[in-house]
Amino acid sequence: MKINDKTIIQVAMQVGLLKHVKRHGWILKGIRNSESVAEHSFRVTFLTMLLHENRRLNKEKIMNMALLHDLGTALIGDIVYEQGRNIVAAFKYKHKDERNAFKEMFKDVEGKEKYLSLWDEFIAQTTPEAKFVKQVEKLEMVLQALEYEQQGYEPVLFDEFWENASLYIKNSELEPLYRELQEERLKKTQYDR
Repeated sequence: MKINDKTIIQVAMQVGLLKHVKRHGWILKGIRNSESVAEHSFRVTFLTMLLHENRRLNKEKIMNMALLHDLGTALIGDIVYEQGRNIVAAFKYKHKDERNAFKEMFKDVEGKEKYLSLWDEFIAQTTPEAKFVKQVEKLEMVLQALEYEQQGYEPVLFDEFWENASLYIKNSELEPLYRELQEERLKKTQYDR
């Protein structure tokens, strides 16, 4: 399977849009110069690489999932559908729009079904690999929240992000890392609950 140069350039330019799409949850909290979706996706992929060790997971699959999980936002923007434990937007419509955007980006890519299948698997959250990448994504989110707190933003602004992450990470193999981040939060921010 060979993708022609023109298609590679076209898709890469669309993916590059992620560098300009800010994570909307941080914007809603008033974060100046908030992270982009590309920055988030990079660290999710990096963490996936580090955290997959000693786990019976398909490394190629989880790395690809981590890279692909937010690609649709390049064309539709970053949509917040969860706040803490609450669903605040229609999940199925968000994913329908993201899937359509994904299909548009990959329309000329030979073998696009492989990539769309991985994205669908991530959204369905039915495989160990998909669940692992979602948990890593949530860890990255609270790591970013911790960094914002350490920059001087009020910790209370980020409680909902920590609460949301705990829904996905509780009772998982990654829970100890989440707990370590919580301890770091308490130590660094001197946050009174």
